[in-house]
Amino acid sequence: MNKVFLPVMLLLGLAQPVCGRQAIDSLRQLLKTSTTDTGRAMLLLQLAEVSFKAGVADSALYYVQEAMSVSRRSGNHLYQAKARGMWGMMQVRANHLDDAIRHFEEARQLLENDTSTAARRMRAKVSGNLSVALGRKGLADRELAILISLVPEFEALHDTVSLAVSLHNISFKLINIGRYEQGYRYMLRNIEMAEQGGEKENTAGSYTGMASLLYKMDSIAAMPAYLSKARKLLDQLPGSRQWGIYYLYSAMYASANGHYSRADSLLVQAHTVIDKFKDRPNQFNYYTGLMHHQNAQHRWKAALVAAAMLRRMGEEDKLPYYQVNALKDMAELEEKLGHPLQALALYKQYQPLKDSLGQQEMNLRINDLEIRHRTLEQEKKILALQATGEARQRALQQARNKELLLASLTCLVLLGVLFGIFYYRNKRKIMRQELEQARQQQRLTSYTAMLEGQEQERLRLARDLHDGLGGTLAALKLRLDQIAIHPSAEAVATSAQRLDTAISDLRQISRNMMPEALLRHGLIEALKDFTEAISRSGLQVQFHHDGLEQISSSTTQLMVYRIVQELATNVMRHARATEMLVQVTFKENLLLITVEDNGAGFDATAGYTGSGLNNVTARVAYLNGKTEVISRKDTGTVINIECRL
Repeated sequence: MNKVFLPVMLLLGLAQPVCGRQAIDSLRQLLKTSTTDTGRAMLLLQLAEVSFKAGVADSALYYVQEAMSVSRRSGNHLYQAKARGMWGMMQVRANHLDDAIRHFEEARQLLENDTSTAARRMRAKVSGNLSVALGRKGLADRELAILISLVPEFEALHDTVSLAVSLHNISFKLINIGRYEQGYRYMLRNIEMAEQGGEKENTAGSYTGMASLLYKMDSIAAMPAYLSKARKLLDQLPGSRQWGIYYLYSAMYASANGHYSRADSLLVQAHTVIDKFKDRPNQFNYYTGLMHHQNAQHRWKAALVAAAMLRRMGEEDKLPYYQVNALKDMAELEEKLGHPLQALALYKQYQPLKDSLGQQEMNLRINDLEIRHRTLEQEKKILALQATGEARQRALQQARNKELLLASLTCLVLLGVLFGIFYYRNKRKIMRQELEQARQQQRLTSYTAMLEGQEQERLRLARDLHDGLGGTLAALKLRLDQIAIHPSAEAVATSAQRLDTAISDLRQISRNMMPEALLRHGLIEALKDFTEAISRSGLQVQFHHDGLEQISSSTTQLMVYRIVQELATNVMRHARATEMLVQVTFKENLLLITVEDNGAGFDATAGYTGSGLNNVTARVAYLNGKTEVISRKDTGTVINIECRL
């Protein structure tokens, strides 16, 4: 009786997590007021995600299709890929695997030529979900190949969560096809990553995964160590879905050691948690474990009920592997119950289904037998020839020729390998030197631009002080000199008014140097205050933010504020826009800034020479980030900034 494990889905991170009816209503209100395609696509995808998690499939599909239409119209391939990926997940949930594979493949093609971090992250996660769909379709070789190819990609993206899921899935896939040692190595690496800084629930899942793997490998004695580690973490997470898996394999350990009453109790707890979360993969594992437990106690009828449940679930989910194993288990149990006719009927159903699944394996066996037959015939001929001295001499000469040829080929291969190693190392050395030179040049350019921006800021401040505040104070001094000679109430009132003007100018200059809201209330309030001030001037501004309270460095806060200030000022001065979107998010050390307007735009392909955008580019480079400018004449401008802090 085989124990089979199903892979974990890699969920697409489309937006900040929201849930509940209140969140849906709030997103719909924002959708009504959103005027940019980028903002509408983002909100539609959030609505699709909320509806999908709430189980409202029709609404989720509607929002995904709308998001795809909007993002296609705006030419935003990243949001198109996100919509395709979510649509594919819906098709997997509905078990429409061909449609799901098509959507995942189209999403990957949309991102094929985009080397940005966001696009690479999305493509990797879509590939992970594609592997799940291929696995359920029965294309195990393609599934495993994609999973293994994703490991270096997630490592390069520093996406530890998705990497851990991939390692987990690779491990169980290898175990299911009998490659235990290789699967065990992947699981050990998964646990090592989890212990180095993973979330408690994911780490607990890694421990329970290892326990289930050890059960599969019949290494029962090693299970308690990992179950104990999982229990320590789960005691801090009373509502975790991992409790179901923990109870299940604790029950299997107890049953394997003959503690059947304790196993019965743990299986009841496992069933309660797994059903609560509607955890379909672990429902298969639960009934498989239950069947083993009942079988160990010679409870044939109870084991038969569990096997029948596995067969029904396999038919519902169109998983023929489960149907085949369940039919075989049911037939064996009917034999043990003394029902030969029922067992025969089940074997008759089992055999054709098993034959269809094992046809490829049978073909390989037939080919192997044919090769062995031809080899035996050839050996007979050789033996016949060796009956004479001439035949023996010929055979010896052939053997010497083969050895000489093999030795020559071996030498050539070794020389080729050595040359390849030398060439590869030399190439890497040159590439590293060129990369370091490019980085040094980029840092020098960024620092030069930063210094030029600071010098321009000082010149502007000097002009403000001289032309504005300096002129006001000079006029006030002359007026006070006149009052000393010819005092009058009107002159005093005029002087007081000019003094108020000077104070106002001084406050404005001080605010430009260091915003008061930023010092007192932090970055979020400073940006709100700034965008509200722009809105009062006639330009409608939508401001969205997420995670900015996690930025603790005052230098980074000021740098972010200056970047937004410079971009917004450029829109006010040059774009002739009526609406502007400002979006700033910070999540997992990734800072994303988007400023979009519906103004005149400009030819971004021709480059830009203005000091404003050059100052922004310099500040972004200082933060180890990159700037993307999307604009055409009369179509508005979108500026995307991405920084890894």
